[in-house]
Amino acid sequence: MAIQEKGTIGPLTSFRFFAAMAVVMHHFFGTEHGVPEGSRLHLLSVYGYLGVPFFFILSGYILTHSYASTPERAASLNKTLFWWKRFARIYPLYLFSLLIDIPRAIIHSSGLHGAAGAAIRLVPTFFANVLMLQSWHGYLLGEWNRPSWSLSSEAFFYFLFPVLSLHLAWSKACAWKPAVLRNAGLLLLGCIVMGFSDYGTGRYPHAKSYLERNPALLVILFVMGILLYRTEQLIRRQGQKASNILNLVGSVSVFAGAADLIVNYDLPPGIREAVCCLFFLGLIVLGRGGPAWFIRPLSWPVLLLLGEASYGVYLLQFPLVYYFQKLWNVFGLEQLHLEATGSKVTFYVLYTLTLIGTAIVLFRVLETPARRYLQKCQPWSFKPHREPVKVFSIDHEDREKSLECVTGSSV
Repeated sequence: MAIQEKGTIGPLTSFRFFAAMAVVMHHFFGTEHGVPEGSRLHLLSVYGYLGVPFFFILSGYILTHSYASTPERAASLNKTLFWWKRFARIYPLYLFSLLIDIPRAIIHSSGLHGAAGAAIRLVPTFFANVLMLQSWHGYLLGEWNRPSWSLSSEAFFYFLFPVLSLHLAWSKACAWKPAVLRNAGLLLLGCIVMGFSDYGTGRYPHAKSYLERNPALLVILFVMGILLYRTEQLIRRQGQKASNILNLVGSVSVFAGAADLIVNYDLPPGIREAVCCLFFLGLIVLGRGGPAWFIRPLSWPVLLLLGEASYGVYLLQFPLVYYFQKLWNVFGLEQLHLEATGSKVTFYVLYTLTLIGTAIVLFRVLETPARRYLQKCQPWSFKPHREPVKVFSIDHEDREKSLECVTGSSV
């Protein structure tokens, strides 16, 4: 067992890439894109939307690990600096994805509503997206980049994190067993609540925007990540035997969550998300403190790079496909895309590879430089952060020697 306490938790970074790819498959590898119905690839595309709940759980877990791993760190968290660092992390690429989506949004909306109708719809929703408010109502998302709604929810979670990390992850001290049982009960309750939400989304489509994208409801997933970190930490501190039992429970959760994929069975809505939430919890537990044979392959540098670039994979999938289709047509390949089923799959496979490559490039040339620059700035002044000047005291004799050197005479 290898518990990773400092720095990047390798497997969890790699998991981000697989979750982002699951969402891409959900959007571009359904039956309408040439994937045979009933295949495992089709089932993966059906389940792909659950990559977003995984992101929310993982976000709460990682932030607790990075900023509130002890009661002292949680209590001393600088809220302003924390919010600024999160802004520096997510906003540069978010804004970039919104700006490059402008041509597609204008053309699409103008074709549906005319120039005047498009202006009425696009202008207010554009500013709602700039302010990251679009997840609070379906209208606010408008014609803009569809996956961006989850970043609006993340912004809300970041706003709450300083309070949640203090009062949830570090509640009143008590014996570890009651604390673990209480937190495990809350995690199970969270899985059940999200299962009911998923069921309601399928049963009542008109309530989809309130059940599927409402930050006030989805914060449950974020809280589950915070509670999971605290629960796991309590258990692993009890020694190797307790850690082995936790890994066993995590392994059972992962196997149970993956069983329907193994037998190629599509679970009904409601049960699907509840089971997948248990799967996600077990996966995170194994990713942090599981056996070495599980952790080492997931910590390979290539997977870590893909995990770091996964934000771009997730956020750019719709803006980029618009430009990819234009290039596809420029090279005279539009008939391949429109006719044969196999050609559709080829189109989306090539697009996915292009998306991954673009995300890696933007991670290097945009995300990382912009984040580093912004994190060095003070949010209230936009001035580069400077280390405080150290003041040294000198005695009377040293002062006289200094003055003598400057004036050429003794004082």
